[in-house]
Amino acid sequence: MRNLYPVGGLALLFAATLATSVHAAETQDPTKEELVARINAVLSDEAARKEAIADGMDRSVLCAVCHGADGNSTKAGVPNLAQQNPAYLVEQIGKFARGERKNFVMQSLASNFTLQDKINLAVFFTTSKVKPGQADAELAKKGGEIYHRQCVTCHGPEGRGEEGYARIASQKVDYLETTIRRFRDIAIKREKVDEAVRHSIRMEQATQNLSDADIRAVAAFVTLLP
Repeated sequence: MRNLYPVGGLALLFAATLATSVHAAETQDPTKEELVARINAVLSDEAARKEAIADGMDRSVLCAVCHGADGNSTKAGVPNLAQQNPAYLVEQIGKFARGERKNFVMQSLASNFTLQDKINLAVFFTTSKVKPGQADAELAKKGGEIYHRQCVTCHGPEGRGEEGYARIASQKVDYLETTIRRFRDIAIKREKVDEAVRHSIRMEQATQNLSDADIRAVAAFVTLLP
């Protein structure tokens, strides 16, 4: 596939990507409604969709090292991007670019993406098929009860998210556990907000009373959602 490169050449390719970026980032992000409309317009037009997928695949060359060539993660603790809600993906890339989410590689990459790059990446990943997750089925039963009490309002009964929220169905179980635990630890002051990789008041409120066992159960349930 054209977006697979040897990991050994990552540093050189990364430097070249930054050096040859010719597009300045947009100074003002669109509203959520404008973004959703723009993405839907691309997805509903066959020619525009194919062009966006091709361009998104080209721009995802470095993303593939961790997130996989098709958006299915190849590394522990790294999320799947396949079938992710596109507006959510664009929003998160923007947060990395602005430093609201902290990761050196992601911040460096995101700061060089134009809005069109972000949309193309989101279209490419959302049209890729996510692979089924694996987890303990018995543990998932308990997690389902907690999920429908704490998580369903935003992420939906099938874990596919509402407009602007993350699709978490079939997400990697280790990533889910780590992310939920981090939100919980920020909420109970076990981890400082300014040292956190990410911050969400809503997620912190939803997770603040979860035990480690609860978190493992919820993660098991979510990763088994198709």
